[in-house]
Amino acid sequence: MFEQALAYFAGLDIWGWLEILAMIVGIYYVYLEIRKTRLLWYVCILTSVLNIFVYWHNSFLSMAVIQVYYIVMAFYGIHAFKELGEDAVAEKVEASADKKDQVLIRRFDWKTAGVALAIAAVAYFAVAHILRVYAETHGTALFPSQPYWDAFIAVGSMVGTFFLSKSYMCQWYVWIVLNVITVGVFLYSGMYWISLMYVVYIILALFGIRNWRRNGVYVD
Repeated sequence: MFEQALAYFAGLDIWGWLEILAMIVGIYYVYLEIRKTRLLWYVCILTSVLNIFVYWHNSFLSMAVIQVYYIVMAFYGIHAFKELGEDAVAEKVEASADKKDQVLIRRFDWKTAGVALAIAAVAYFAVAHILRVYAETHGTALFPSQPYWDAFIAVGSMVGTFFLSKSYMCQWYVWIVLNVITVGVFLYSGMYWISLMYVVYIILALFGIRNWRRNGVYVD
């Protein structure tokens, strides 16, 4: 068993090691998301850069391109978390011994969410169409429905990241649904390490819900 493991790792190429590195950094990112620290956005930038190479190499083109959106949202998230931490804490959060464990969250805004989901629906059909045409022209799809799953996961992840930047509790449920789908799609595509990362994401999301419920403080 040990010798087989050594042989497996010895046989990995640069892409295999990059996938493992992306998995490790990605898991650390979700851990920071549970703790809700500003550091998560800096790690988000790193994991997005790694994922650009991993997804592009495996023909998940929109998943690769969407990493640019994550990087942009990371800079927005750094600013948003700073604003939430400085203004809301001073006004809404009572000083206590447990203050360091408190998670500042906002109440769900149906209007904002509705606009975001409407934009996401339009984006999905546009991205899926572009990916389908590209795959048919260049023969890049690993399986016929890959462009549609690629678009769904990418656009859904945009919604989840936006909800996270707004500090909505429901972002965890969005990620759980997306991660379950992603595990199946990536397993089918042979991306086993990245699939494992998303399995861990699901588990960490459950801890995230527990932590936000236990230590969450609404600031609006």
